[in-house]
Amino acid sequence: MILLLILFPCIYFLPFCINRTVRNSPEYSAADYYKSSIQYHKSYSNMPHSVTPSIEQDSLKIAILGAAGGIGQSLSLLLKAQLQYQLKESNRSVTHIHLALYDVNQEAINGVTADLSHIDTPISVSSHSPAGGIENCLHNASIVVIPAGVPRKPGMTRDDLFNVNAGIISQLGDSIAECCDLSKVFVLVISNPVNSLVPVMVSNILKNHPQSRNSGIERRIMGVTKLDIVRASTFLREINIESGLTPRVNSMPDVPVIGGHSGETIIPLFSQSNFLSRLNEDKLKYLIHRVQYGGDEVVKAKNGKGSATLSMAHAGYKCVVQFVSLLLGNIEQIHGTYYVPLKDANNFPIAPGADQLLPLVDGADYFAIPLTITTKGVSYVDYDIVNKMNDMERNQMLPICVSQLKKNIDKGLEFVASRSASS
Repeated sequence: MILLLILFPCIYFLPFCINRTVRNSPEYSAADYYKSSIQYHKSYSNMPHSVTPSIEQDSLKIAILGAAGGIGQSLSLLLKAQLQYQLKESNRSVTHIHLALYDVNQEAINGVTADLSHIDTPISVSSHSPAGGIENCLHNASIVVIPAGVPRKPGMTRDDLFNVNAGIISQLGDSIAECCDLSKVFVLVISNPVNSLVPVMVSNILKNHPQSRNSGIERRIMGVTKLDIVRASTFLREINIESGLTPRVNSMPDVPVIGGHSGETIIPLFSQSNFLSRLNEDKLKYLIHRVQYGGDEVVKAKNGKGSATLSMAHAGYKCVVQFVSLLLGNIEQIHGTYYVPLKDANNFPIAPGADQLLPLVDGADYFAIPLTITTKGVSYVDYDIVNKMNDMERNQMLPICVSQLKKNIDKGLEFVASRSASS
């Protein structure tokens, strides 16, 4: 009996002791523990009902395509952490927000989703990859945000970058057309080059998916150019304070930025800012150039090993939260600048104001311009902002912008035409 009393604790605790010894041994590395943990999460995240049907019915679903990338991760974090405040104001029956995160890198997206799922907000997250199919990610999505694509790498030409990302956008557009309700879904394109990829997305869906023709989807596909506005506001405030023209205040200036989303297609309208400035001509030119080529500044600071991911995620969040507020019924319309088609599927002006804008931009089919947006999509185009441009903006900047923009647009349309011809 005494012997049994001595042996029982040893026998009982032996498995735990062995397990602890194995985990602390040199042969059992941290990588082994990580693999076992991630394997559990893979099993969990790929369960068919990780988001229950009842939640799905009452939720606003946002699909992020490319959620494991530099922009996608930061954007997903901001949405997971902050969207709960939109629910508190909601006037509709929607009681939940669901982030569906998709990436071609299955291991990375499972890790991102697991990490985000530990954040103490009521926003649910689910992980999706090609292994489980993009259909589950896009099904019932009200907003699709696309930061997917490859960044420009050393030795890669702009044509190389375009061809790769245009192929990605085309495939994602096909999936959206097949899986989403085209009469309701909003598609926000962050992937670069925006000037060409938005025409790729719109043209591909309208040309290759007949069900889209009367859906009005072209009124709800928008290129995100918000980062240019964010930069213009930030840089104007900085230079005014540094020049002693204004005191350091906590408010940020509003600066309209129109045109496109690269280089000289970007037109910051400092003349129409609410933040009155007495900058001389040299400083104004410096400021315009800095906004137009702000992305290069970040790439250089990161020594060519990265691009503007954090600031772009911030700008993207500011856009997405507006659409969430609109679809939850917290607001009736959005007033914001996006890069959109100016003609609909039948080649008519896409909304009131577009017919007045088209001759002002020499018939360019796409343009970033202040818009009024309802749940139906673009409802008004604020063309008058072009009439208010000063002489330098109208006579020097606008012609250069339009000339380059038309080439960018044609490039996107030609890609879709060649893709359709070869299929």
